[in-house]
Amino acid sequence: MDETVSTLPNGVVGSTPGMLRLINSRAILAELFRDDGSHTVTELSRTVGLSRPTVEAALADLVEEGWVTEAEAIATPNKAGRRAKRFRADAAAGSVLGVDLGLHGIVGLRSDLRGQQLARVEEVYTDLASAEQAWDSVQDVVRRLVEGTDPSRLLAATFGVPAVVDRSGEIDYTVAVPQWVERRVPGRIGDLFPDSATFFDNDAKLAATAEAMWGRFRGVQDGLYLVMGRQIGAAFLVDGVLARGARGAAGETGGLAVTGWPGAPARLEARIAPGSDLESVMVSAGRGEADAVAVVRALAEDVAPGVVQLIATIDPEVVVVGGEVLPAAAVFCDALTEVVTPQLRHPVEIVPSTVGRDAVARGALARSLTHVRTSHMGLG
Repeated sequence: MDETVSTLPNGVVGSTPGMLRLINSRAILAELFRDDGSHTVTELSRTVGLSRPTVEAALADLVEEGWVTEAEAIATPNKAGRRAKRFRADAAAGSVLGVDLGLHGIVGLRSDLRGQQLARVEEVYTDLASAEQAWDSVQDVVRRLVEGTDPSRLLAATFGVPAVVDRSGEIDYTVAVPQWVERRVPGRIGDLFPDSATFFDNDAKLAATAEAMWGRFRGVQDGLYLVMGRQIGAAFLVDGVLARGARGAAGETGGLAVTGWPGAPARLEARIAPGSDLESVMVSAGRGEADAVAVVRALAEDVAPGVVQLIATIDPEVVVVGGEVLPAAAVFCDALTEVVTPQLRHPVEIVPSTVGRDAVARGALARSLTHVRTSHMGLG
């Protein structure tokens, strides 16, 4: 009887020897990507519950496909004879990009197939609302990220944008940067990667994705993520799943006057003294400097009505704050807690993001890696 361990999506049934061999090879590949160590045929056979001949055949297929490489054998003290062959997943078989394309700057990351960061580029701008400025800046950042690499090994790129992105990956609308859509910036970005898959997603949703994988949302079923600064947005988990909505607009409350959010960025900038900038103010507030702390606390008061409404709607276990306020996140979270708690039936913890300022870019990396795992590697 043929043996099989399936890691493919539900509904895929192995009914031929070729399909069974494919399913078994995917089980081996999934196991090898669980860690960055090397494994012998015997170890893999024991772990996945397949016979040595089956494992050897699967490994031969995976080496030929380029996903697995033979590793250097490890010396075993006091044991004579030929060393057992060892195999490991080849994380260098490809790379992916994750880019945070924001109103005031770009953060780009490139990683291998384990998500290990290989390159990082950050550029800060006064304003990227202009389509041509955004396009020029994206080209520069992407060029620097992939410089010296084999273009054929770039397998996917995901861009986080301040826009509503529907389930098909199309930008539905954006209040923040309408010129980008009017001047076909997303399409031009896609043209930069003729041999790679290119995706777009909402920046707050990608940040929440990163928080779920590496930050304060790990193990959380219901959570609210806030992007705070000159861009304001929200995303949330419901029953452990990122909420998107029928048209990708879940959490898009920033345009509603009752939230206090539409005018908050302009009021924030108006409070910054001439000759200063938002980042330096946030850093100063993080140090406890009184004038800067006052600016941060005023922002918390401005956005509190919308935060209360979202908390009451979602009933989250925790609220995580990211965005430009991160250098002063502790001050902001304390101030927001003071304002919203008296209005809630049940208090909720409001905490800074632990993923940091690269949250959107890291969430974009995760989206790119998911595509490679499913579409290139055949892992469910």
